[in-house]
Amino acid sequence: MNKYKNKFHWNEETLNYFKELKNKNEEEFYRKINEFVKYECDLEENEYIEDLQTDLIIQVINKK
Repeated sequence: MNKYKNKFHWNEETLNYFKELKNKNEEEFYRKINEFVKYECDLEENEYIEDLQTDLIIQVINKK
């Protein structure tokens, strides 16, 4: 059972893209997530890049 509660909403295309990338090249997966969150996401008050990265990674890993 997954006890992690998603903190952020990611669109399905984003999750699918990173899921496929993770299956192909895990090192590239982490690098691309870092770049994506850093350059494509807007942080709101009391949010940190690391929070978004962690959430996205967990959601991709848990995606069926």
